Amino acid sequence: MPVLRLAKWSAVGLVALSVGLSAQEPSTQQLYESGQYQALVDRAAEGRAASPDDTYMAALAFLKMENSGASAAEYRRLQEQGGAWEQVGASGVAMLEHNYAEAVAAAQRAAEMSGDHPYIQYQLGLSALGANDNGTASQALARATEIKPDFAYAHYYAGQAFQKLHETSKAAEHFNYFVRLAPESPDRAAAMAILRALRK
Repeated sequence: MPVLRLAKWSAVGLVALSVGLSAQEPSTQQLYESGQYQALVDRAAEGRAASPDDTYMAALAFLKMENSGASAAEYRRLQEQGGAWEQVGASGVAMLEHNYAEAVAAAQRAAEMSGDHPYIQYQLGLSALGANDNGTASQALARATEIKPDFAYAHYYAGQAFQKLHETSKAAEHFNYFVRLAPESPDRAAAMAILRALRK
């Protein structure tokens, strides 16, 4: 009887745990990776004093929504943070102005200050892709995936960088991670098409 009672309560505990986990709000990164851009920017606006990570994600979401003015405003909020985030914000603003040399330089300064932050490596990778510096981009984006393996878009753009370097096995590896990590992403179909082309 005690064993049955223990099994019963264990099952109840697992159900309660799963309900609790499903009730948790998704992170801004998860909202971004599932294409819920408006929900993301609303969340960031509600918690305006929240972490710079959320402000950064809001800047990226506004870009996906083709609202460069609002994206620039988020990057400027990052600049007010000082330190590495100030440089990330400067990099983002420079990218919006198509000044990729400055975007890379600012992102490199940020990485020198805080190179173990995945979003900082990601910004360096994005700016380097814009500058057609695929070597720097691949290194930074691969580093972002090492720091945060569940960061789907770091895998997506790492795949692009490695594809441009003709390193097809690494490109395929990152695109495969992306489609597994972000099944609801609006970019999933594009990633699947690239994977089919790489397999030929």
